[in-house]
Amino acid sequence: MNVHVPPMRDLSRREVEVVRWLAEGKSADEIGTMLGIATYTVRSHIANCMKALDVHKDTALVASAFRKGLIT
Repeated sequence: MNVHVPPMRDLSRREVEVVRWLAEGKSADEIGTMLGIATYTVRSHIANCMKALDVHKDTALVASAFRKGLIT
């Protein structure tokens, strides 16, 4: 059985920055304040990253980003 896996799109610099702060345990509100962007925008970045990495939870997003070398 062949399963089609779409290629991963690259994350933007801002998306990687958001994931790094998420990995540090920061909330969307805290990340927004630190980066000077709305909490809604932070959540949108997180949702886009989860879709790009094909995960469904914040913790899985951070783990996947580490495994793929997107964050250290």
